[in-house]
Amino acid sequence: MAINWRTDYAIRLMVEIARLGPGVRDTVKRTAESAGVPYDYARTIARDLAAAGLLRSRRGVGGGVELGRSPEDISMLDIFNAMHEPASMSLCTHGQVCDRTAFCPVHSGVWDGLDVAIEEYLTRATLAQSVALGFELRARA
Repeated sequence: MAINWRTDYAIRLMVEIARLGPGVRDTVKRTAESAGVPYDYARTIARDLAAAGLLRSRRGVGGGVELGRSPEDISMLDIFNAMHEPASMSLCTHGQVCDRTAFCPVHSGVWDGLDVAIEEYLTRATLAQSVALGFELRARA
């Protein structure tokens, strides 16, 4: 499974925003810089994350973005879904369906089960866990 760049950038942005703490806002520009995400992409991605309820955005003086929910309540799968990226190893289970799907033992016997395992894992992996691990890794460095 190769995660597309939009989802990778979205995860980075969400981690950076969550690192600030509850109720803290920052600009998309500063968040993008600290996450290593090009600003033009970050603006679009932030809009998609806000549309999915993962971020709240406020314009004007004192504006910026902040988490839309607690980091404990935001899973990595939520971010994948906000970016409209399927959590799948196979093209045939999401998107490009081949004409063999109905009788393919690999589709039914391998890919479907693997997709379920990936979705379960990404559901359990929360933004809060990623932030905590980031703090731990920085302390060790």
